[in-house]
Amino acid sequence: MVSWSYIAGFFDGEGSITHNGRGYRVTIPQTNLGVLLEINKFTGVGHVIKIAKRRAHWKAAWIFYVASQCDVRLFLRRVLPNLILKRVRVARILKKLDRIVSDQQRRHTIAQTRKLRAKQLRQSGLSYRAIGQAIGIDWGYARRIILGRRR
Repeated sequence: MVSWSYIAGFFDGEGSITHNGRGYRVTIPQTNLGVLLEINKFTGVGHVIKIAKRRAHWKAAWIFYVASQCDVRLFLRRVLPNLILKRVRVARILKKLDRIVSDQQRRHTIAQTRKLRAKQLRQSGLSYRAIGQAIGIDWGYARRIILGRRR
C-alpha cells in the first residue's frame, strides 16, 4: 500500500533533487515500473518515463520525475516529515521553492492582465503597434498574445 511515508522512504534512498539553474526537479529511478506507476498515481504529480539502456545486459529502467515547480514543492512538503537523509536539504530547498513559485505566479498574473488588456484594446479597434505602446510591450508580442500564438 502506497503512502506518503512509503514514498518518503523510497525517495530518501533512491531519489534525488537536482537544480537546473531556474528551478528544481525530483527524480526516482527504478527497474520496477509498477512501483513508479503507483507512486505517480498516488501523488497525482509528475511523469514516469523509460530510460534507454546504456548497456545491453542492464535491466530495463524507468524514472519518476516531477519538474513543475509547484508540483515539486507539493511533493517535497508531503515527504518532508518522513525524510531522514534528505531532510535538511529538502527543508532548505522548500524555502527557495516558495520564492520561485511566488515569482512564477506573479509573472503569470501580469501576463494574464496584459493579455486581457490587449484583447480589449484590439476589440476597440487599435492596431497592434498602438496596443504595444499603450501596454508598454513590443507590438509583435502584443500580436502573439492576442492571437494566442507562442514562439
